[in-house]
Amino acid sequence: MFQQYKLYAHLVIWNIFFLLICIPTAGKIVDVFDIPVSIAIFYFPFVYIIADILTEVYGYAAARRALWYTLIAQTAAMLIFQGVVYAPPSASFTEDIAFRTVLSSAPQIVIFGTVAVFLGDIVNNYVLAKMKVWSKGQNMAARFVLSTVLGQLVNTAIFFVFGLWGFIPIEMLLKSILVAAILKTIVEIVMLPVTIYVVNKVKKIENIDFFDKETDFNPLKI
Repeated sequence: MFQQYKLYAHLVIWNIFFLLICIPTAGKIVDVFDIPVSIAIFYFPFVYIIADILTEVYGYAAARRALWYTLIAQTAAMLIFQGVVYAPPSASFTEDIAFRTVLSSAPQIVIFGTVAVFLGDIVNNYVLAKMKVWSKGQNMAARFVLSTVLGQLVNTAIFFVFGLWGFIPIEMLLKSILVAAILKTIVEIVMLPVTIYVVNKVKKIENIDFFDKETDFNPLKI
């Protein structure tokens, strides 16, 4: 179905790229206004921006398929990372402990990150698709922001509580979740003019503006 489109595969590739770079980096905690958050909050929002583009242009089913592609790639990367961690190092490789420390956190980050991405993305795409039908395609900016707020809140809460357990002090967890969700939404708002421009450009190139009026919204359908 999607082979007929010129840009769909390119968007899926970029979606996979932004999620994959989160695997080895999401465990790094930085302070924002003295609140600990994952450094990935500054580039992870692009996963949602691309999801917005896919849903708005091609529809919920197309965005759902891209999500499954991305999660499969993420899981495969985690398995390869674990193979690398347990491979016997050369006697000349003196940084194995540091190397293992970084990559050994991948299972926790990937497993709960996958759940967080899946649920957050589905919420984002579902809300955006439904709002597009209800608004008859109007108020694109408002639809993007509202769907992102809900999706990012779900994603951040799940990932910070489970994926980053042990990385962030428990007493700071709620503040970290709120700050991270707000910052992710700010990134979406800052990028909004670019996102809308790209959406309109892609619609014109692909000659499509899909409305999910009869879509099967089952998130488990591939």
